[in-house]
Amino acid sequence: MNSIEASGKTIEQALEKALKELGARKDEVDIEIIEETHAGLRGIFGGKMVRIRVSRRGTETGAVDVASSDVIRDIIGEVLGFMGVEHAVTIEDGADTTFVNITSSGLDGLLIGRRGETLASIQHVVNRIFTSRTGRHSKITVDVGGYVRRKHRLLVEKAQRLADRVRQTQREYDFEPLKASERRIIHLALAEFDDVTTYTIGDGLLRKVVISPKTSATDDLPRD
Repeated sequence: MNSIEASGKTIEQALEKALKELGARKDEVDIEIIEETHAGLRGIFGGKMVRIRVSRRGTETGAVDVASSDVIRDIIGEVLGFMGVEHAVTIEDGADTTFVNITSSGLDGLLIGRRGETLASIQHVVNRIFTSRTGRHSKITVDVGGYVRRKHRLLVEKAQRLADRVRQTQREYDFEPLKASERRIIHLALAEFDDVTTYTIGDGLLRKVVISPKTSATDDLPRD
C-alpha cells in the first residue's frame, strides 16, 4: 500500500492513523489535505473533521501518464456537461502534477467562482473520479483560462517582494491564510534564498506562511 486516506479531528490525528496503516514515518510521506469541515458547516452533526491523503514519497502520487489523459478529458467533459458548458481542454504533464487548462465559451467566471471556490470544487471532483476509475492517487491541477497560473505568478512575485522587505527590516512577515497548494508555491519560490526562510503556523483554514530572516532557530520549523 503506497497511499491512503484518513480522517480525524485534527491533521495530526488523521496523520497518525495513516502512518500506522502505511507502516511509515512522517519524513517518508507526502500529505495532502482533501477536506476540512468545521462545526459551523456541520451543525448538529458534529465538530471539526479533517480528511487527508498520505502517500509514500517516490510513488504514484505525481503526474499521470499520457494514456490517462483521455480519462481526464472524459471526466472534465462529464462534469462540465452537467453544467451545460461548451469547452476545450489542454493537458500538460509536469514533474509533480498534471496541469489541465479549460477554455470555456465565455463562462470562465462561472467556472472559477468567488475567489476560485467553484474551480477548487471542480478540481476536487476530477481528482476523486480519476482515482475511482484508475485506482491511482495522482495530482491533477485544473485551471480555467489561465486563472490559476496567473494567481500563482502573482503569488511568487508578492513573496519575492516581501522577502526583500524582510531582508531589509530583519522583521518577519505573515501572509494571509492560504490553501496548501498556495503555501507550497511560496515555500518553493523562496527556498533558494540565502538570508530568508519560510515556515508555517496556524491550524486548518487559518494556516499561513511566515517569511523570516534565516537563523538556526528556523531550520526545523514546519513547511506544509
